[in-house]
Amino acid sequence: MPARGRPIGSKSKAWADAVRKASHAIDPKAKTKKLDLLARALVTAGMAGDVPALKEIGDRLDGKVPQALVGGDEDSQPIRITRVELVDL
Repeated sequence: MPARGRPIGSKSKAWADAVRKASHAIDPKAKTKKLDLLARALVTAGMAGDVPALKEIGDRLDGKVPQALVGGDEDSQPIRITRVELVDL
């Protein structure tokens, strides 16, 4: 019997491809890419003080702040790797 669904490890990018195609389409009214209009809307929202918009702009321009790897609880200390060694058996 053939396997169903996507093969293990494969990633369908149908949604990403559709969004990319739609965002690169030209808006007939504005005569520019819809992606440019979205970027302008994001900056406009940031200028109006929209905190999530400001965070998104910062993340896109400066990159996201690195997050510490921690154990199971919020109060756990960060995981620290001091040495990784390959051993032949």
